[in-house]
Amino acid sequence: MNSDQKFVTAIFNELFDKNLEQYVESLSKPLNNDSDPYAKARNALATLNHDSKADLFAFFKVVIADSASVILGTLDGVHFPDDIDGNFVVAYDEEEIQGDLMDIFIEKAQEKKIYG
Repeated sequence: MNSDQKFVTAIFNELFDKNLEQYVESLSKPLNNDSDPYAKARNALATLNHDSKADLFAFFKVVIADSASVILGTLDGVHFPDDIDGNFVVAYDEEEIQGDLMDIFIEKAQEKKIYG
């Protein structure tokens, strides 16, 4: 596996296998009267049926993928957020890896059918 693929795979797995699972687990806990963002989201989700909740969690995947794509595309030099017009140098183990990070990430997302 190339260094760029290794980097993207690690990021992808962290986002979808760890972070997303933590969100789903936390938002699936029993309701309570707490006022933290998780409790508020849990209370809002309680009004939805199982299928609607599943649809919303599937949409979380799209949001995560799109957010990561913006960051990776910016590092690759193919996406230009306002006021960011310089070039980045991204290295892993002293090897430059930018250029295809966003493409590799989107390909992995498509393989997992994140975009439908």
